[in-house]
Amino acid sequence: MKRKTFLCMFLMALLSGGTMYAETEQTVIINGTEIDKFVSNLTFNGNNVTLQFDDNTSLTEDMSKVSISLSNENTTGITNITSMDNSGKSKVYNLNGQYMGKDTNALNKGVYIINGKKTVIK
Repeated sequence: MKRKTFLCMFLMALLSGGTMYAETEQTVIINGTEIDKFVSNLTFNGNNVTLQFDDNTSLTEDMSKVSISLSNENTTGITNITSMDNSGKSKVYNLNGQYMGKDTNALNKGVYIINGKKTVIK
């Protein structure tokens, strides 16, 4: 399911004039046959797509017969997590903007604004 969703997002980005970059590998399959070339540009015209390859050759095919999947071995994510000091010295406001004091330990369960950030107290 992820693969179909990603492929749809890829095609929508290209159809809307957007650009999508991948640092790693791509697999191009046309009419069930894997093509051992790197696609550098796609042009859409009706139901056809023209694939421009990095070796300056091109190929036009029916869009329903073309599948391009991208893979990236380098995962990205959250790298540095900083803990917010909830020791009771922060200015606390409720969602109505009312000042609730500085003692976060005395708060009831709910959503508060502490140091300008929404915080959930459980």
